[in-house]
Amino acid sequence: MKRWERRARAEIRDVIARYTWCGDFGDAAGFVGCFTEDAVLTIKDGESFEGHEGVARLARGEGSTASPDLLAERGPLHHHVSSVRIEVMSKSEARAWAYFLVMNRSGADHWGRYADAFARVDGAWLIRRRRVSVDGASEDSIQVRVSS
Repeated sequence: MKRWERRARAEIRDVIARYTWCGDFGDAAGFVGCFTEDAVLTIKDGESFEGHEGVARLARGEGSTASPDLLAERGPLHHHVSSVRIEVMSKSEARAWAYFLVMNRSGADHWGRYADAFARVDGAWLIRRRRVSVDGASEDSIQVRVSS
């Protein structure tokens, strides 16, 4: 593996972690900063959020199925990301896959997978496409509805 590829993998892992931390701590600007301007984030069987404006809507909770009162009662949410697999295709394109588990004050809330396409823009790796697949949720999940 070449040095640039090792560096790309480390930078992509950092973006995945930053997305999670910014989302959990309400840093909308940091959350949006993880994405290219033309990004699309799609929730399987749900809504798509396009561009920085759409991603900002999601960061503000406008795409959430949880009411602010319910989030206050059971939050905060903590996203845990694992088994990150990264495939660097070139110096400007990569793909990544990972599992996630979201915890609330009571325990596991929902879980699933991320499938990402990354692009290198102005010297930084950013998410161009993210597909969120929710595989399961607790009976009293505050965040999602799982379709069969």
